[in-house]
Amino acid sequence: MNINQDLESRRIKRNLTKTQVKVADSVREGVLVNSNIPLSESYNSLLIADTVELPEKLYEKNTRKEKGLLPIAGATVGFMGFLAGVTGLVSKSAKDAVDVDLAKKLTSITRNVCVNKEIDQAIYRLVANPNKKTAMAAAGLAVFSSMAFMGKTFCEGFRDVWVKKKEADIHKNLQENLIAVETQSFSGKMQIIRNMLSEKAKEFNGALITDKSSSKESFSSHSISFTGKKQKNQENDKNSFLKSAGYMALGAVSTAAIIALGYLSMHNLRNSNQSMKRGIEKVKNAITEIAKKTNNRSIDEMGKENYDMANKIDREKISNLFVDITADTDFVNSTAQKMKWANDEEKQQFIKDNLFNIRKSTEKANSALGGSGQDRNTFYSHVSDYKAFFYNHLIDSENKQFKTLFYGITGATATAYLGELSINAVKDVQVKKYNAQTELNLQKQLVATELRNFKSKKDSSINPLCDEFYRQKNNGKSNEELKIVADNILNEIKNGAPYVYS
Repeated sequence: MNINQDLESRRIKRNLTKTQVKVADSVREGVLVNSNIPLSESYNSLLIADTVELPEKLYEKNTRKEKGLLPIAGATVGFMGFLAGVTGLVSKSAKDAVDVDLAKKLTSITRNVCVNKEIDQAIYRLVANPNKKTAMAAAGLAVFSSMAFMGKTFCEGFRDVWVKKKEADIHKNLQENLIAVETQSFSGKMQIIRNMLSEKAKEFNGALITDKSSSKESFSSHSISFTGKKQKNQENDKNSFLKSAGYMALGAVSTAAIIALGYLSMHNLRNSNQSMKRGIEKVKNAITEIAKKTNNRSIDEMGKENYDMANKIDREKISNLFVDITADTDFVNSTAQKMKWANDEEKQQFIKDNLFNIRKSTEKANSALGGSGQDRNTFYSHVSDYKAFFYNHLIDSENKQFKTLFYGITGATATAYLGELSINAVKDVQVKKYNAQTELNLQKQLVATELRNFKSKKDSSINPLCDEFYRQKNNGKSNEELKIVADNILNEIKNGAPYVYS
């Protein structure tokens, strides 16, 4: 074998004399020739046992069965089924609305929009009634709200900085106190290692000077049973063709279900549309009947007061039903033509009022009922905010009581806010202090647990090596070979896992 093939050898020889090259080659040849160490010495130096079974856990297979496309198919079909159920509910609701008697039909409700924030109320009043007062009041409220927000931001930022500074001091003190705890843990682990070295050295020294009979007794007291058995799971996988066929069948069924449920959803929506149309026609018929009924009344028979009251009630019913179906202009005109009027001007006013009522988006709220019951929006304001008193002061600055209310309530609000902020800051710092002390106490209590854990792991690493030492001694190895084994065990105690970190 050519020992000068590597690049490093060639690089080194470029700067050597012939004599130096010859000496270097002879040394390397001697090392190569004489480095054939018997494998028996490797067994002793590396603590290699004759037979060692692998752990039983190595062969355990905790694998879950692959479900493939089943979750995806279930999710998609389930979602489409949910859509079909929703559309079915819509269809049933539309159908029920047609079949139910008008006297038992649910009435429309007015949607009350409550303006709770003062700035929102100011903007609403500015949009609804723009003038100098509302504009100045909205601008002043915006400035005041900005000042309040900036002040709140500053106070909270100051609080956070103060709490963070205290937290840093608390953390520093905790780390200072943990030095003693970590030192105690570190020194305890080193003491465990020194104790094991002392005990095992004495034990091995006594074992090396005993006779063969005592070595057998020693081995019997250190016997170890190798019970590791290979456990092989021999589960047969399904045929790939059958698995693919199953996936294809599942995909086909899922696709068919999705298509069927989609068709069902569209069918439900079409039914809903037809039911809604029938419902509108039913309401129109009811409006026509009410309109015709007004024609059959007579002032002479009912009296003027009762006649006017009955007509007023019927016209309000018709107006509400117009809104429910969003009646078009032609239907409103045709309905008015079927009703009895005192004159043409009254009829035209009825048509005009109803067309306006159908088109308008909001409803004037009633103080008791929150609206007339028509399906529209109505707005009202319910503000619980100290800035409301500032707005009132700006709207009517001549009222000194508004000014006094503003300063009094704003001052009380600011004082309460600052007090709450300060108390919460002190509370947070105290909680962090107690948490740090609790953490320190916990770490102190965990030192003993950590040392026992370290000792247990060290024993689990060294005891099998000691058992191997006595096994080899029982097999008749010489004291020289056993000394190599003992030295390596002691070295493993000192430098092996688990390691001690500073």
